[in-house]
This record gives sequence, C-alpha cells and structure tokens, in this order.
Amino acid sequence: MTSFGRSARSIALLAAMAGLLLAGCAEPGQLGHDGPQAPPAAGPVPAAQALPPPPPPTGTADIGRGTLPARIQLSTLGPADVSVRTVELAPGESTGWHRHPGFETTIVNSGEVTVQTAEECAPTRVGAGEAVFVPDAEPHVMRNDGALPAQLVVTQVLAPGAPDRSGVPAACGNSSLR
Repeated sequence: MTSFGRSARSIALLAAMAGLLLAGCAEPGQLGHDGPQAPPAAGPVPAAQALPPPPPPTGTADIGRGTLPARIQLSTLGPADVSVRTVELAPGESTGWHRHPGFETTIVNSGEVTVQTAEECAPTRVGAGEAVFVPDAEPHVMRNDGALPAQLVVTQVLAPGAPDRSGVPAACGNSSLR
C-alpha cells in the first residue's frame, strides 16, 4: 500500500471515530438520534417546555412616513451627526421655542401638531402622514393642540459635537399658538 493510501485510510478511520464520538453526545433529535418519544400533551404546554420566542423580525420597516409640502435642498459644510428619534407630545404639550445647529425633518405618524417658525410666524397644522422641514438654526416650536397624543419621528442632521438644541425666546408675537 502506498503512503497516500495509508494516509487516506487513517483520515477515514479518524473521521468515523469522530462521528461515533459526536453521535454518542447528541441529544434526541440531533444527528439523526431519535431518542425516546414523549406522549402527546393533554393540555397546555408548561412554560418550562414551551418553545422559545421567535427571533425579532429582520429586514426593512418604516418607523414613519410623511410628505413634505415643498421642495427642499439639503447640504452640509462637512461631516454631520444624524439623529433619528421618536417623540410623543401629549395633548397641550409643547417643545418650547428652540433651534438646532443643523436641519430637522419631523414626520407626524399620528395625531397632529401646530408648528410655528421665526420665518413663518403663522401657525401651521401638520397631521398624520405629513412632515415638516425646519432649516438650519431656524427658531421654531411644535405644540400638540389636539385631544390625542401626537407621535413624531424626528430626524436631525447636526454639526458634530454640538448640543442638539438650544432654547430661544419666542420669535413671534403670538407664541401661544392658539
């Protein structure tokens, strides 16, 4: 027998021994090991025997979708921090007048908010399925004047390392938004 034949036979023997060793360690249902069959359960499966929860879903899912009423143009002077968060405004709750070192897009998932900016002092209602764009450093306020909570998805593109917002005095004469 050649050395190749002896090596191949040795490898085959080692593989067979490893398979037997692993088969002896297998749990019922693994590696073709049948094991004893349990009788069918007569009622609900106890929690200790229940199947583990399914893994969380994978893939793409919208967390919000809204339509902006006008054309926008986005640009940054360099690197930027991007933040996406959900916000809930209870009825009567307001963000207070503030600005960001960058721009913001807010999608209203449910409910509605009233938006006022320093540029457009007239209050604007934004409802579910709509979005609002606030330019870089524009003072603005959002308030929930409705009877139901307003669910928002807020995306901000900000200057790196800068605070994400700073309070400002009311920019318009009618800051109550009512």
